[in-house]
Amino acid sequence: MPRSLRSPDTMRLLILTLRNYRVHREISISLDRSRTLIGGPNESGKSTLVEAAHRALFLRAKTGGNLQREMLSTLHPGDPEVVLEFEAAGKCWELEKRFAGPRGSTRLREKGGATWRDDEADSKLAELLKCEIAGGRGAAGTLPDLWSHVWVWQGRSGEDPSSYTHRDKDRLVQHLQPSGASVVLPSVVDQGVVERISNAYETLFTAKGKWRAQSPPELARIRRDEQVEALSRASEVAARLAQAADDQLRADREICEVQAALPKLRRDLQLTEEQLQRVATLRRDEAHQQEAADFATARRVDLETQELAIRRLDDERRLKAESIAPAEAALKPLTDAESSAISAYQEAERAQFKALEMQRSARQHHDLVQASLAVIERSELLQRLLSRSRDAAALQEQLATRRSRLAQLPELAPRELSRLRQLESEAARCSAALEAMAAGVELIATQELVQLDGESLKVGELRILTGSGELQVGDRTRLRIQPGGGTTLASTRDRHLAACRTLSSALEKHTLRDLDHAVEVVDLRQSLEQEMARLETRWMALGGAGLATDLAQASVADEAAREELRRRVDAMDSAPSLPSDGNRALHEVTAKREALRVADETESRTRRQLEHAVEKRDAATAASARQREEVAAVRQSLRDLETALRTREETHGDEASRRLQRVAATELEARAIGQLAATRKSLVDHQPEQLSADLERFRRALATQESRLRDAENTRLLSRDRLILDGSHDPNAELLSARARHAAAELAHRAESRRAEAIELLHELFTSSRDAIDRAMVRPLADRISGYLQCLFGPGTEARVVLTDQGIENLELVRPNDPSFSFSTLSGGAREQVAAAVRLALAEILAADHDGCLPVVLDDAFAYSDPERISGLQRMLDLAALRGLQILILSCHPSDYVSFGAHEIRLSSR
Repeated sequence: MPRSLRSPDTMRLLILTLRNYRVHREISISLDRSRTLIGGPNESGKSTLVEAAHRALFLRAKTGGNLQREMLSTLHPGDPEVVLEFEAAGKCWELEKRFAGPRGSTRLREKGGATWRDDEADSKLAELLKCEIAGGRGAAGTLPDLWSHVWVWQGRSGEDPSSYTHRDKDRLVQHLQPSGASVVLPSVVDQGVVERISNAYETLFTAKGKWRAQSPPELARIRRDEQVEALSRASEVAARLAQAADDQLRADREICEVQAALPKLRRDLQLTEEQLQRVATLRRDEAHQQEAADFATARRVDLETQELAIRRLDDERRLKAESIAPAEAALKPLTDAESSAISAYQEAERAQFKALEMQRSARQHHDLVQASLAVIERSELLQRLLSRSRDAAALQEQLATRRSRLAQLPELAPRELSRLRQLESEAARCSAALEAMAAGVELIATQELVQLDGESLKVGELRILTGSGELQVGDRTRLRIQPGGGTTLASTRDRHLAACRTLSSALEKHTLRDLDHAVEVVDLRQSLEQEMARLETRWMALGGAGLATDLAQASVADEAAREELRRRVDAMDSAPSLPSDGNRALHEVTAKREALRVADETESRTRRQLEHAVEKRDAATAASARQREEVAAVRQSLRDLETALRTREETHGDEASRRLQRVAATELEARAIGQLAATRKSLVDHQPEQLSADLERFRRALATQESRLRDAENTRLLSRDRLILDGSHDPNAELLSARARHAAAELAHRAESRRAEAIELLHELFTSSRDAIDRAMVRPLADRISGYLQCLFGPGTEARVVLTDQGIENLELVRPNDPSFSFSTLSGGAREQVAAAVRLALAEILAADHDGCLPVVLDDAFAYSDPERISGLQRMLDLAALRGLQILILSCHPSDYVSFGAHEIRLSSR
């Protein structure tokens, strides 16, 4: 049977509900049995949904610390809660967890069966999932690895498959062994040879392929290295002795050269330092002369600036004195215009006040009649709603009666009735088959005692056998009777008993006597539901649940209208007459609205006239004020200019004295500038920059020569000591002896190395044979991965994998006419796609532990895949769904998966 047509005895996620979990206050989603697409923008809570489902399945509810704090909501109060409905082991389960640290709770309920809580619930859940439940201090490190082969977390879709397959390696091998059973296994003799070679290899080599310590080749290598080191030391001693003699001769020559050059370098350095001291004296003189020249220039500029300021003040004073008379002449007509504008404003203000009084009276009468009309209309509406409320109450009473009758009946849907009929048919078929295969034993006549299964059989008695039985005639004859061939009859009887038990369990689940009782219950429920639907339609037509609200609002509105009318009557100067019905009220509202319109137009006209008068008054007043301010400003400016002019003349003297001061300042400036130029010319002649470079050069040369002298003297002392130390014996004789010992050690090392290499070669040959067996075992896994990859990369695409103790390793992608690519060399998008194919193949194989189905969660798993590859990805995911897997995709771009044909859930941004 294809996996897509299997019974629901599989591992599937059905309904997920979150409360107070991060951004979600409360949300519930139903997942399709094969394909589900959850779409939404970033920060909409997609990843939160699958994280909550994963933690509900694999994390203990009493876990605290960072894991529990990460689940808390900063928006909604309360402990995080997750409710997950799922199928497993052929049954439907409901798992509820409240993550509250030590106060956390767990409840696992089998639909229509028992309920487990806390530790018992976690143990039962681990049994269903065939996986441990994380908890305690190590939960944060363990949790992401649980079911990591089918749960692709955001940002981890491109990881190497070896990172998430090592946990399931043993289960994977267990399922692959039947597929690779045709591989030829080694014989007992072969095993013995392999064991001897393996022991010899392990004696010589470590796990990393290096020689073991104390092994013959390693000891030979150590002896050879010791002789190499001894030969190197003898060669170094002979070389040092020859080098010491050369160093002493070279040091003597260098000491003579340095001692000859040092006196001239010291004289040149002293002369350069004396010239630089003269340059420093000239620079100090230059700084003092620059200050004097700057002071003289500043004095001259200051005197000239003061003279210009005095002349400018005198010119401004004459201009201000001439502008006073015209400003005063322009002030008289502006003052007369201001008085005329004020009189016109006062007249317009009186007319505006009269119009406002008329408008207030007209508005009072209009609002009073309008309030009276509102009281009449709202009272009529209240009466209509009261009538509808009485009718709706009668319908609700009838609905309550039907609901009570419906609640007393078992909850049995038509589709469950169909299933009961199928179970009854199956039980009937098994019963008919059992009766057809049964055998009858009848005793006609006998002189002996006849027993059937230990009980005496009387003459004329007939017994029916549905199973094997033992017939004994007398003391010496015993017969075994097996109706229907024995095994077939037993199988038929087992199926009959199983069918009867299943039918009885299904009837007991709904407290039903038999199938006729079930038909009667379904018919009665449908009849009651139809009547309730008709009554609810009539109740909704009358207003439904909103009728009570409408009635309360109408009552409040009626009371508010009456209170508004009372306030309007109290505000009138005299008691008014009110309309008695709606038509008269409408007529009076129209009349009062026309009177109010006339009053509003009169008020608007007088207001515009008043605004115009205010504008003219303000303009005249502003013009007069500006002119007065201008006259006052001119007079004040003239006084300020006269005061400033007197102050400057008192400070700096009259015009003649100021002229003499300017001439003296100019002469002082010329003398200071001349002295500064002479000093600067002397500095240029000394070339101070060149002197500094010379000083640095002489110091550097002197230091270099002194260093050479010290180094040469040290070299001469060291070489003399080396000649004394190494010259006490013959280094050349020791060098020849060391070469002979090295040659012998090298021959021994080569012999041991050849033997070790031969053992290593044999070990590699037998290991490669064992690897061939492993490759044959892993071939079914590679074929499944290749089938998925061909949906993406075309026909002929293959996957090559190696199954080691760490899981899947050395994964390669091979395409026709292209070189193979290891997983690490693929692009980001290709790594996501190949890793997804591996996950789907693993899920397909490991689903055997869960009756053929596992959920595969892909949280934004293809962030680096281009649109063209997305189409192929949908083909690959659809193939996985057809093979029985439940595919759940989360994406920020759900439009990319339109052609996937999945049940779609959209989340909005928060």
